[in-house]
Amino acid sequence: MQNKKGGIVAIEPSTGEILVKMSSPGYDPQLMVGLDRGKNYSKLLNDPLKPLFDRTTMAQYPPGSIFKTVQALIGLQTKAISLQTQCTCSGGAYIVGGKFMKCHHHSSPVNLLQSIENSCNPYYANVFKRILELPEYKTVRNAYGEWRKYVMSFGFGNKICPDFSNEVSGSIPTQEYYDNVFKTQKWYPSYMISLSIGQGELMITPIQMANLATILANRGYYITPHIVRSINDSISSQIKKHVIPIDRKHFDPIVEGMQMVIKGGTGRRAQVDSIAIAGKTGTVQNPHGDDHSVFIAFAPVEDPKIALIVYVENGVWGSRYAAPIAGLLIEKYLKGKISDKKKPLEKEMFQGSLIHNTTSKVKETSNE
Repeated sequence: MQNKKGGIVAIEPSTGEILVKMSSPGYDPQLMVGLDRGKNYSKLLNDPLKPLFDRTTMAQYPPGSIFKTVQALIGLQTKAISLQTQCTCSGGAYIVGGKFMKCHHHSSPVNLLQSIENSCNPYYANVFKRILELPEYKTVRNAYGEWRKYVMSFGFGNKICPDFSNEVSGSIPTQEYYDNVFKTQKWYPSYMISLSIGQGELMITPIQMANLATILANRGYYITPHIVRSINDSISSQIKKHVIPIDRKHFDPIVEGMQMVIKGGTGRRAQVDSIAIAGKTGTVQNPHGDDHSVFIAFAPVEDPKIALIVYVENGVWGSRYAAPIAGLLIEKYLKGKISDKKKPLEKEMFQGSLIHNTTSKVKETSNE
C-alpha cells in the first residue's frame, strides 16, 4: 500500500478478532512525541493526503461489485431468483426504464454462479428489480424497506466495532430519504437501480466490507469485530454472535461462485498455490478521477482463517491492485512467506504508485 490511498482490514472469521487494520497513507508515530509534536501534528493535519484520517473506520465508500454477493443472497432468500435464473449480456444490456447498463464482455447468458464469476452488471439490476417487484410487498417502496432490513442485518449502516471511537456508521438510504428525492411515494425500480451494483447512495466503511467477507466465510454469521479480547466484563460482553436472516443453504452457491472468481474469473491474480480462496472483485465508479479497486476474500474456503478487504483508491480495476494485494496477504498469513513464484507480483505491488493519479480524467473499460 505504499504510495497508495485506501485501507485494509483482515478478520479471523471464527472469533471476530481483527488481524490487520491498515490505513494508507499513514505516518510515523514518533512524530507525535517530543518537543516538535505540535508542529508535526499541524503538518500532518494540513497534508492533502490526510494521513490522520483513518480510512478503515471513517472513510465511506460505495462498495461496488462486492455488494452483488449481498444482492444474490437476498434474491435467493426472497425467492426473487433461483440458481437457474439467467440474464443475457453483451457488453451490457437494456434494463428497467429502458436504460442501458454497461458491462465488460463475458460469456452470455449467465446464471447465478456465472454472474458472480463474471461480475455481470445487468444480472444484478434484474435481481434488484425482481426483489422490488415481489407481489407480497405490494409496492416498490415497501419492498425497498424490506430489502433495506436485509442489508442492515449484514452490519451495514451501523457501527459494528466497539473498540474504535472514530468509527462511522456508513449509510443505507431510508425510505424517507428517497421520498424527499423522488417527491413521491410511488416509486419505480429504475429510480434507484444503481444500488443493484453497489453504487449510488450506498456508503460503506472498509471494516464493514471486511465483515461482509467474514459473514460469507462463516456462511451466515459474524462475531463482533474487535481488537481487545478482554479488559473487563463490559468489553467482553460486547463481543456477540450476529446471525444473518438468510438460510445457510443460500451461502454455498455464492461461495462456489466466489471460488470461480479466483480460479478463472476477475480475481485470478489473487491465486495462491495449494490454498482454496473465495473472493469477489469490484471496480467502483469515481467521478473525481480513476475508479477505485476493491476486493474481498477469505481462505481456506472450508476452514476460513482469514477474511479481508483491500480498498485501493484510484486503483482503476479490482483485479489490478486490490486482488493481488489480498492474495499476497493471504499467502503471507497462512504460509508465513511469499513464494518465489509470487515475488514479481509482490514487487509490482510495491512499485505501483497512485498518489499522483488522483485527478486523472482517463477512463478505461472495467475489468472488475
